Amino acid sequence: MMMRIVSTAMLLLVLATTAGLANPKPRVVVLIAGSCSARDFAGMLDEGSAGLLNVRAGRPSRELEPGSKSGFESGCISLGAGAMATGGAEVRLAGDASGLIDAQTVRDAFEYRTGVRPRGAAILHPEIALMARVNAESSYRAKPGELGSALHKAGIRTAVIGCSDIPGEIHREAVAAAMDERGTVDYGEVDGAKLLRPDPSAPYGIRTNPTALLDMFDRLRADCRFVVIDYGDTFRADSYSELCTDQQAAALKAQSDARVRSFARQLERRLDARHDLLIVLSPNARSFSEIEGERMGAIVIRGPGFSGGMLTSPSTRRGGIVTLGDVGPTILDFLGAAPGVEMVGRPMRNVPSAEVARTLLLMNSDASAQAQRQVIMRWSSVAQSVIVVLLLVAILLPGPLWTKRLASWLALSFVAIPVAMLSMPLVCSVGLVGSTLVLIGLTAAIIGLCALVIRSPGRAFVWLCAALVLGLMVDLLRGAPLIQASIAGYNVIEGARYYGIGNELMGTMLGATIAGLGMALASGRIGKRIAGLASVALLGATFVSIGAPFLGANIGGALAAAPAIGVVLLARRGWRPSARGIALIALLTVVLVGGLFATDALRSGAAQSHAGKTVAMMSDEGAGGLLWVIERKLALNCMLIVTSVWSRLLGLCMAGSAALYWWGSRLRGGSLLRREEYAAVLGCLVGTLGAFAFNDSGVVAGATCAVFLFGLLALRLLENDKGRI
Repeated sequence: MMMRIVSTAMLLLVLATTAGLANPKPRVVVLIAGSCSARDFAGMLDEGSAGLLNVRAGRPSRELEPGSKSGFESGCISLGAGAMATGGAEVRLAGDASGLIDAQTVRDAFEYRTGVRPRGAAILHPEIALMARVNAESSYRAKPGELGSALHKAGIRTAVIGCSDIPGEIHREAVAAAMDERGTVDYGEVDGAKLLRPDPSAPYGIRTNPTALLDMFDRLRADCRFVVIDYGDTFRADSYSELCTDQQAAALKAQSDARVRSFARQLERRLDARHDLLIVLSPNARSFSEIEGERMGAIVIRGPGFSGGMLTSPSTRRGGIVTLGDVGPTILDFLGAAPGVEMVGRPMRNVPSAEVARTLLLMNSDASAQAQRQVIMRWSSVAQSVIVVLLLVAILLPGPLWTKRLASWLALSFVAIPVAMLSMPLVCSVGLVGSTLVLIGLTAAIIGLCALVIRSPGRAFVWLCAALVLGLMVDLLRGAPLIQASIAGYNVIEGARYYGIGNELMGTMLGATIAGLGMALASGRIGKRIAGLASVALLGATFVSIGAPFLGANIGGALAAAPAIGVVLLARRGWRPSARGIALIALLTVVLVGGLFATDALRSGAAQSHAGKTVAMMSDEGAGGLLWVIERKLALNCMLIVTSVWSRLLGLCMAGSAALYWWGSRLRGGSLLRREEYAAVLGCLVGTLGAFAFNDSGVVAGATCAVFLFGLLALRLLENDKGRI
């Protein structure tokens, strides 16, 4: 009987062991190849699911010494935070618990600065308190070590192997990608003396010893299911490039890229493709590149669900483009762990695609070219500021009739420029100088065509506003391809927005709708009933286009548009500003924007825009979360008022509009503005103030709306007594 019981127990033990071996727990290995672009990963892009990686992070801190030019420090700390974190040279200063930094053991430094005696952690980051404080005081409030903390809460052990050390300077930034919020990593090795080997032909005379990395990886315990490996050769090659000729720098970079590819294949053979995930990425852009404006990193994922194609995520809604903040949530989702509240990214997924490498390299080139071209948008603000001054001189100072006539056509520039910008992707895609010439030519051609066909600047202004608003609405319905490619849109390198309508064109759309509608209805050619229905329909369509999560997804724009629309609808009925009217407009704004928030919050997490995430944040953090968002927006706007060229255009338009209204009231009294035009002026004014107050880059949105306020008043004053220009 006893023998039977023992035999049964042994059989059960064997079966349990076999079942455990048949269903091993999944692992995630992140191979960091710093300072690489999609071109450096070209040989790996077709070997898994790949994408361009936006590596925008917080502004480098200056608490110690500046970080590297490539932003490797802020990239690694952002990877571990799951959000845009701030990091400078302090991020480098980690090590083995028994190692030395500045003649002091890492363990002692850690204990002295945190008051915590680390137990069981092989790798420590003694600068964790400094990093946490710097980020708590930054605009984005990222939490260093959030990824490691989420893994530890789920009972998952972590490890980090490798370093990017150069002679006389340690670089253990990868620790920030694996550590928890206490600054600890369970296992690993980051001592360059053990992981690097001499090589006179390599940058700085050293390179990574792949055998040492793999040996250390093989010795990790089975319960270690998340591993970060820093293959430092690519970072050193990029850092060394400023000391070399361009040809030698490119050759050294190519050699380091080849070694990374070889190591990735060796590492992959140690993983189970059925259960494990290998992520190869560069958390920062190259500091040396043959392509001007190339500021994207790259990522390749191999494993279950990522067998081939392009990566995307709800953060970007664009195939082939993901963010650094998406990496952490993807890891946690794969391992079945819950992400922290401070993580802003979303899990990535694969989109089956053909010719992935070719497509991504083309996208990388296009993104770099667009980043170069978008400086034209800032130049256009300077040009429009000059036009504002010229129009003020032409209107306020006496002069011959031909100058007034010329000024009236010049006022069309405010709407002709954005029409030309939106049309440019249909015409050509050239460099900075070529795009500047094309923009000037298109703008002049649009104004010239209006002069030949329409012959009235006032009517031409209305038709151009209609064409611009209709074009933006149609483009948003099609997924915004023209907006994304336009120099007036947003670029994936800056990463402020990836879908919908940006602040530049949001302000333009709002201003063009209100000003164009007001001037059209003021002609008196449309019956009152039809005019009322048309106003509600057009203004409502504009609000939905700007704010709907599946279209413009611009909640700041919706907050600006709602009160502006309310003012226009009331002012058309003879309303003058009053406490009751303002209360009614405020209620309308709350209802309309609240509806957008509720609609987005009810969608699935993967489909939500930032509005839905704001609702989730408020449910977790209460009013404090909303106050932080408001505080961040105000701080950014205050900074932009001082530094941005758009603040000059905004100030000129507001001051110029006030001057024109005062001057016109003196000349024409109450006949300066007809009721519809008065409603449009009030609406543009409220829209401008709202765009400034409710958006991160409020001076931009405010300025692009304010030019239509100024343009309407300028055209009205340039009209003769018969209402013609």
